[in-house]
Amino acid sequence: MLLLVTFLDPALGAVGLSTVLFSNFLALWMGFSKPFIAEGSYGFNSLLVGLGMGVYYQPDIPFFILLAVASLITFLITVAVSGVLAKYGLPYLSIPFLLALWSILLASRHFESLGVNQRGVYFLNELYEVGSHWLVNLYHQFNGLPIHESIKIYLKSLGAILFQFNIVSGIVIATGLLISSRIAFTLSLLSFFTAYYFYLFIGADISELSYSYIGFNFILTGMAVGAFFLIPSRHSYMWAILLVPPMVILSSSLGHLFEVLHLSIYSLPYNLVVITFLYVLKLRFRPQEPTETTVQLFHPEKNLYERLSNIGRYQNFMKLGIGLPVLGEWSVSQGQYGQITHIGEWAHAWDFVVVDGHGKQFKKKGRNVEDYYCYNKPVFAPADGVVEVFVDHIEDNIPGDSNLAQNWGNSIVIRHDAQLYSQISHLKKGSVKVKIGDEVKKGTMLATCGNSGRSPEPHVHFQLQRTPFIGSKTMRYPLNHFVVNEKEKRTYKFFDYPKEASQVANITGNDLLKKAFHFIPGRILSFTVTTNSGEPVLVEWEVLSDSYNNSYLYCHQSKSTAYFKNDDTLFYFTFFEGNKKSLLYHFYLGAFKVLLSYDHQLSLEDRYPLYIFSPLFPRIIHDFTASFFQYMEARFSLNYVKIDNELSPKVIHLRSTAKSFLGNKVIKEIDYNIQIENDGIAAFNIKSGNLQIKAQCIEQ
Repeated sequence: MLLLVTFLDPALGAVGLSTVLFSNFLALWMGFSKPFIAEGSYGFNSLLVGLGMGVYYQPDIPFFILLAVASLITFLITVAVSGVLAKYGLPYLSIPFLLALWSILLASRHFESLGVNQRGVYFLNELYEVGSHWLVNLYHQFNGLPIHESIKIYLKSLGAILFQFNIVSGIVIATGLLISSRIAFTLSLLSFFTAYYFYLFIGADISELSYSYIGFNFILTGMAVGAFFLIPSRHSYMWAILLVPPMVILSSSLGHLFEVLHLSIYSLPYNLVVITFLYVLKLRFRPQEPTETTVQLFHPEKNLYERLSNIGRYQNFMKLGIGLPVLGEWSVSQGQYGQITHIGEWAHAWDFVVVDGHGKQFKKKGRNVEDYYCYNKPVFAPADGVVEVFVDHIEDNIPGDSNLAQNWGNSIVIRHDAQLYSQISHLKKGSVKVKIGDEVKKGTMLATCGNSGRSPEPHVHFQLQRTPFIGSKTMRYPLNHFVVNEKEKRTYKFFDYPKEASQVANITGNDLLKKAFHFIPGRILSFTVTTNSGEPVLVEWEVLSDSYNNSYLYCHQSKSTAYFKNDDTLFYFTFFEGNKKSLLYHFYLGAFKVLLSYDHQLSLEDRYPLYIFSPLFPRIIHDFTASFFQYMEARFSLNYVKIDNELSPKVIHLRSTAKSFLGNKVIKEIDYNIQIENDGIAAFNIKSGNLQIKAQCIEQ
């Protein structure tokens, strides 16, 4: 639709297309990234420069020579400016367009071979040449519509983004914007009309919006701040409004300055305000709302729904996973912000003990440390790291006593990453099996549970900290994989915080599941797919990795891609792009999150990004309110159905369900069955209403 708008004036469209082609061929010839070229990184500023020049000058031979030079200048400025701003994580927006077009317009005043463009003077004649009587009549109909002047200015401002100063272009762009993104469309209205009524409120000259067409600055800023560079939310909408008054002042003042040079300010206010605001956000001491878009999906709704899905999946996701320092089931006798010792700077810690079915920590009368179930139990490294310091000579206390002089007792501190250390304390004297400088792997036995230091009863004290000293103040950091037992219900936790009095256990992996979901780059999976209404077809997936070392499955038949993570405890998909009728799409839905441990009491649940799995029409309506509240949801659940042998399994059945909800009502549902055999995925079956699909793996 944008392409159509530029070609309402065929000559202008041809000029714009020429600059895009020239810049992209130049980037390709100079060896720049093909994906960046394909995304338009080097072409969109050249397009604007070409359209701007096409408005001012008649397309002839001197003009096209100058156009090639302008494209070269724009390309060079684009590369330079993007390189500088990328260091600060900032976009370059349309700065190259501004610098290049201003330079050309100032210099060309002395180029006598250039002819001034006369086409806009006879606009109706030009429309007639493009679309005969019907287009001219359509133009008159639009102009004659009984709509408020502010709406006409809004539509003209939209058209002005592509140097089309008419209502028809604005209507086409507004329609395309509405189809593409409801969030962006509402923000374009919100920011523009905030500016319009602010002009009226302060008594400014409203003709600035009408005749100089600077209204598009407010439209672009509203969309950029409200939904593109920030996750759409009530906070981003608020800032889309709050930035309007400064932009009004900036637009007016810059307009007067540029009048001296007889130049338009074009998109200068938009660039200055957006880049400055994004830079200010990056200087915040503690990130909070509004939230910056970390992975840019180039679509407001996708950015929002991915964010909402990820909050539930890994809102505390860190670059390093820390597990429990114990095996088996333990009870949290004191959690974070405990009432005994976990207070103040040491609030973020856990004490673990072992209890029996009656909640007691000891057998007999508990007068000896040996009576406690946790005493002398092994303690393990919670993650890979290096031993920084340890103490191993402090005697264990008699139950009821405490050694306040040697508060932490026997302890080990492990460095896992820069400013990330774990401390395990109150260990048994002489039980430490590592020394300073030892590299340990997750699960390496370190020592055994004791009763040393300020410890009236045997227990394991565990905390995470930023410094490598015993007794350092704690830091709030989640544990990545553990199971909680609550009233005979087992719940899996991923990057979460064990709560006081809860029963927690580490994850015990299942080798068959680990092998089945161990997708290494280069692996090929082939399936014969049969539906209840068609002949079998062959589907082939290949495991690949991108330049950022992200692994993904690629379907050669549907050209679909599904990115995934696997940390040897959990397999989960992170992103899908492609055909939603493909087998890979259904595998993405059916194996959205799989804990690589068989537990028939465990049910995994998760939340899909809404744009991935929901009926189209209800979601389009939902998009209008999604930034403020959500009444639609797409959920995933998985159950462990069958295992043939707990000790040495050869067959495992998993069952999962994808459901889309409108309020509490299920409006879409698909059931999946995954059969694991012979160290791989043997079969994958799908049922949705009357549709049944069976996929049999023939090679992996």
